[in-house]
Amino acid sequence: MEKIPKSTKELTDFILDDVLYGLELDPVDSERLLSYMRDRHEHLFGPHSTYFVLGSYESPFKHRLDEALDVLNHRHDAYAYLLATQPDLCVSDNIPDLKVKFFLHALYADAIPLILEHDTGGAVAEFGRVERPTLLDRTYLFPRAREERYDDESLLTTQDAIRARAIELAYHADDLDERFAALAERARDQGLDISTQELGSYVDSELGGRTPSYSGVVTDSLVHLESLNQCFSWTTTEELEEQLSHVP
Repeated sequence: MEKIPKSTKELTDFILDDVLYGLELDPVDSERLLSYMRDRHEHLFGPHSTYFVLGSYESPFKHRLDEALDVLNHRHDAYAYLLATQPDLCVSDNIPDLKVKFFLHALYADAIPLILEHDTGGAVAEFGRVERPTLLDRTYLFPRAREERYDDESLLTTQDAIRARAIELAYHADDLDERFAALAERARDQGLDISTQELGSYVDSELGGRTPSYSGVVTDSLVHLESLNQCFSWTTTEELEEQLSHVP
């Protein structure tokens, strides 16, 4: 795929050759696919700015996707959307309809923000798909706590900062119980009533009880996007909202 298809015919050729290679379509599926692509092409390929937001739909991670949609849709003449809210593609069971639907919408997005908080599930599969050259140059990755910004104790003077540091520790520390205990002591030194148990509960609520991490394969791709100035770390939801300003 050297360029974005500009017509329904080019789009049809791309889907058949690059996405469904090896599959043969019967006439009914061919007509359904063509009709769907024609409709979505006209809907998405227009003068407004489109943002195809990717990430985990699981709770509580879906909350961050909703926040991103809200921020981007407040831009002038903008349309930010999730794949799940787009019409279903009704074809035979042997056709990967979700895969076709994904690429169709990714092709016509002006930008593809991907919010990453762990290295399992659909968000990682989506990350693998957008690494194609035509999509990669429009992809902006937002990994949570990739960088440690609250490791300076002079910043740990408020409840929000203490909680943000707890999130960072969940991603980076091996001795988490000990680090939470020390963080709670730091909070008490600042006159903040935050216990070790409260820090653990907060992190669990933010991360769905997961022990977050990024595999070596994912980290390698993060380095690539960082080198392209298309990767922006965040820890709090407020920081995510600020970092979305990097999406043109």
